[in-house]
Amino acid sequence: MRHLVDDPPGEGAQVASRGGRPRIGQVAALAGVSATTVSHALNGRRPVSEATRRRVLDAIEELGYRPNVVARGLRAGRSLTIGLVIPDITNPFYPVLARGLQDVLGPAGYDEIVTNTNGERDLERLALDKMISRQVDGIAFAVFHTHADDLRPVVDAGIPVVRLGGRQALPGVDLVHSDDEGNAAKAARYLLRGGYRRIAFVCGPGADGPAAERVAGYRAALAEAGVAVDPALISQTEFSRAGGAAGVGRLLELPDPPDAVMCANDMMAIGAVDAARERGLRVPDDLAVVGFDDIEAASLVTPQLTTMANPAREIGRAGARLLLERIAGTVTGPPTEVIIPARLVRRQSA
Repeated sequence: MRHLVDDPPGEGAQVASRGGRPRIGQVAALAGVSATTVSHALNGRRPVSEATRRRVLDAIEELGYRPNVVARGLRAGRSLTIGLVIPDITNPFYPVLARGLQDVLGPAGYDEIVTNTNGERDLERLALDKMISRQVDGIAFAVFHTHADDLRPVVDAGIPVVRLGGRQALPGVDLVHSDDEGNAAKAARYLLRGGYRRIAFVCGPGADGPAAERVAGYRAALAEAGVAVDPALISQTEFSRAGGAAGVGRLLELPDPPDAVMCANDMMAIGAVDAARERGLRVPDDLAVVGFDDIEAASLVTPQLTTMANPAREIGRAGARLLLERIAGTVTGPPTEVIIPARLVRRQSA
């Protein structure tokens, strides 16, 4: 049974007459409840009646009260912050990922510290070091080049870590990802069924992280269909619209250019369409294009992108839940792996 924490009006402490920053006791007195009830109304850890919650919120607004998050964290022995390390904040996939984390972390009283690394390993390691120094309560990272040794200081510091995408990196690191290899294979099979045979893949430099698994899925699907993989059709470039345009531009200069191209993300795929258009090619008549992620822009460009929907918000939510469970100690033991399903979204580009 759930018990409502309630206080009748007028039984709280008296409003303090001191000036300066309003305190929780003043809120309690004005709302006619106890300071404990104010706390419960704010953090949601125990239910209060809607009428009481409304009185508390009205008192907070009238007094201009702001909870002291730092003090609350010190009492709990926590910083109430989670670090999020991402490779490219300008890629629309990652703000949606951050939103998913915040969907879960916000109601639990946690804030995010977001660090962008430009996909560079040195910056990724530096970001992790900074998170340790800031004494964050947990770290979520979605990066390309981090190795197991880079994460060891975080694990040794006892900070819960979840990797968003890629493969399991180290004992003590949880993992949330979509089936990158299987999903890329699904996209390649879709193109093969459409009669395409000169299928190229545009990936990032070094093809690390999730992109490496997507290349592996592409290779596997072609091999399964008896189509030889031409190394010249795998183009490494930057994970950006300009990178996609440059990578596809090189492919289109080949003596035997591709009739279809798969891209490691949607921004690269939009760049691929740019490159085709600049050369007078029609998409998909002359060149089919498939992206990955299904960012909002995928349905706004012309032609609309066919893409694998990689559910960023769901990945962020699942990662945040894992971190909170590790922080609370409700989940212990070996790393947990969560696989979020993806799906092919058929539009106009392929």
